[in-house]
Amino acid sequence: MTRKYAGHRYFFPAVADLPRELHPLMAWWAVLYALSMLARYQPAQWANHINVDGSRHAVPIEKILERAMEHLPGLIADTIQE
Repeated sequence: MTRKYAGHRYFFPAVADLPRELHPLMAWWAVLYALSMLARYQPAQWANHINVDGSRHAVPIEKILERAMEHLPGLIADTIQE
């Protein structure tokens, strides 16, 4: 029911009819994919969202991208070893 991630155990919910919980790497992929699609196909909206002076979303987006850079290399390595 829980999965080890970043040195702790976390509960990851099952999505739709999947028999197992969502893998942390897949959750990261979904978040980063959505952000990349916004940046690629809606560049004006993306620029508005990452404008620190004008958007309440800029800091959370920056923090999640920083966390991705910190956590993903280790997560990818752990997933490959699984």
